[in-house]
Amino acid sequence: MKRARVELAVLLAGLVVLPSAALAQEDDGSMSFSEEEVEEEAPAEEAPAEESTESGDALFGGGIGDADVAAALGEPAAEAAPAAEAGTGDERHPIWAVQQVYALRAGRVDIQPSFGFSMNDPYVQHQAVSLGGAYYITEVLAAGISFNWYRWLDATTDLNYSVSRATHQTVPINEYMLGAQLNFTYVPIYGKFAMFKEWILHWDVWVLGGGGFIFTRPIPVIDPEYREFDYEMKFCFNVGLGGRLFLTRFLALYVELRDYIYPEELESLQTFSDPDERANKDNWLDDDFKLTNNVMLHIGVSLFVPMVFEYKLPK
Repeated sequence: MKRARVELAVLLAGLVVLPSAALAQEDDGSMSFSEEEVEEEAPAEEAPAEESTESGDALFGGGIGDADVAAALGEPAAEAAPAAEAGTGDERHPIWAVQQVYALRAGRVDIQPSFGFSMNDPYVQHQAVSLGGAYYITEVLAAGISFNWYRWLDATTDLNYSVSRATHQTVPINEYMLGAQLNFTYVPIYGKFAMFKEWILHWDVWVLGGGGFIFTRPIPVIDPEYREFDYEMKFCFNVGLGGRLFLTRFLALYVELRDYIYPEELESLQTFSDPDERANKDNWLDDDFKLTNNVMLHIGVSLFVPMVFEYKLPK
C-alpha cells in the first residue's frame, strides 16, 4: 500500500512539472521570421506536397490508384473507372428501344398461293387450290382478289358412307367448282419474338372481308338415275382471320381461317313413282335455300413484290 501511494504521488508531480517546463522555454529567436524571409521562402515551401505523397505511398506500400480505392470499398474495379475508358475508342453499337418495321407493306403486292380444306362439313370434304393477291394502299390497309378452284378435289367422308350403309338413308350434299372474291384486308397487329434464343421472327395478323361468287351444285343421291344437276352461280360473302410469319423481308408462311357464306340449293328428298314426275326437273330441288357456311383453313406462302424496298425515314 505504501509503495502504491508513493508511485501515485510521483505521477501527480510529473503531470504538474511538465507543463511548467514547456511554458518556461525562452524564445531564442529560432522560431521568429521577418516578412522578407517569409516572402523569400514561400515558393520553396510549395513542393513538400509531392514529398508527403511519396512518403505516404511508401508508407502504404506503393502507389494508390482507383482500383485500390474500389477494392477497399468493395466495388468491382471495372466500375470504379468508367471515365478512363470513355475515350479509348471501344464503342459498341447502341440497342434501339424502338426499331423499324421489318418488312414494309405500303406500295407492295402480296401474292398468296395456298391449299385449303373445309373444317365444318362432316359429310363432304371441300378442298381447293387458291391464289390471292392484294395491293397494300397503306401499311395496314389492302384491297385484292382471291380465286379458289374446287372441282375434282371434293370427296365424301367416311361418316357419310357409314350413315348411308347403317340407316339406308342419305344426306343431301353438294360440290363446288370455283369461286372468286373481292376482299379488303386490315392488319391491326404485328410484332416479333425470339425462337430458341437464336432467331428473331417477325409476324403480323390481319382480318379481311368481302364478297364475290361461287359455283356449286347438288350431288344426286336421292334419285341418281334421273337427276343430274348443273353448276349454278351464287352470291358469296366471306370473312376471315389470318396470320403470317416472315422468313425474309419478302417471303412468309401464312395460315388463314375463312368463312364463305352463301345460299345453297339442295336436292329434294321427295321421291316419285311416276317416271314423268321423276324426270321433271322442277321436282329435283328443294324449294327452300339453305344458308351455308363453308369454313376453310388455307395454308400457303406470302410473296411480296417488289422484293426490295427503302425506308423513308432513317434509323
